Amino acid sequence: MDNQAKRGGPLARVDRWLDETGAKLRQKEMAVPTDLLGGVLFLIFGVAMLFIIPSQIEVGKKEVVTGRAFPNLLMYVLIACSAALVITQVVKLIRHQPIKVTKINLLVEVRALLIFLFMLIYFFVCQWTNNFAVGSCVFALLMLLFFRCKKPLYYAVVLVAAVLIWVAFRFGLNVNF
Repeated sequence: MDNQAKRGGPLARVDRWLDETGAKLRQKEMAVPTDLLGGVLFLIFGVAMLFIIPSQIEVGKKEVVTGRAFPNLLMYVLIACSAALVITQVVKLIRHQPIKVTKINLLVEVRALLIFLFMLIYFFVCQWTNNFAVGSCVFALLMLLFFRCKKPLYYAVVLVAAVLIWVAFRFGLNVNF
């Protein structure tokens, strides 16, 4: 055990809290009816897209087949298939027949959500600074912290690599991210 953990410093307290929270989340599982949930989500998506398509694709008045024809047709097929899936799953539920259920571990999903949040932070940092290297360094630091890396050399190597890759592309290949 290192001196920081023996003294009970802030990093040790954070580590303990993360371990305790992870243990609690690991015990929690949810049963999700995947076909029913997927059908409902894609039904909502299809209807939303039908409302969005007219504002995104402009058409002329003289055209018989427009740029909206294929996306609209695709959304109608998606809605029909989703509705059929939802109806069959509801009928199975009413008849008390088994439906496909997937168990989801809450710890795994929270971890995936955190990594997605890190990617969003990376995107917004890159947009805000207009610099790939800064966003990459922030993302790399977040990922190293996420995996609780304690070796300072790892942080240095990753940060130097991100900057060197940016320098090689920006000045060597004249590619601006």
